[in-house]
Amino acid sequence: MSDVMVFPDARSALFDLIDGTTHEGVTVRAVYHLPGDAYGQLEGPYPIVHVYVTGGSEGFVDRVDRATIDVYAPGEQAVNILESIRATIRGENIETPSGFLDRIDPDVTPADIPYQSDTLNRATATFLVTSRPIL
Repeated sequence: MSDVMVFPDARSALFDLIDGTTHEGVTVRAVYHLPGDAYGQLEGPYPIVHVYVTGGSEGFVDRVDRATIDVYAPGEQAVNILESIRATIRGENIETPSGFLDRIDPDVTPADIPYQSDTLNRATATFLVTSRPIL
């Protein structure tokens, strides 16, 4: 029999913490896949929060996933919403329906990044999500 460590899904836990919450006076919608129309253009309603995990590292006791959160919204609303999300999710001993997280720390702070749209901005930030195996 092999001992396999199973960790909470960092992406699902972040989704639980973000989807349906209110930031800067608007309710945000978290997604795993960006919604698009028949021409591949991003579809609202906005703001949209795209959550994905880009790898990480695993030790003997814990695992640290690197999670990226992108916010698509009109104008400066994108970075302002992401700053609000950052303030809400960071911390220690976080319980979610998808599992317990030891901590969430910012790795790359929220910033506007280039996005090809006349009406939307894209803000991105990266977080370190630390968890221990599920027993």
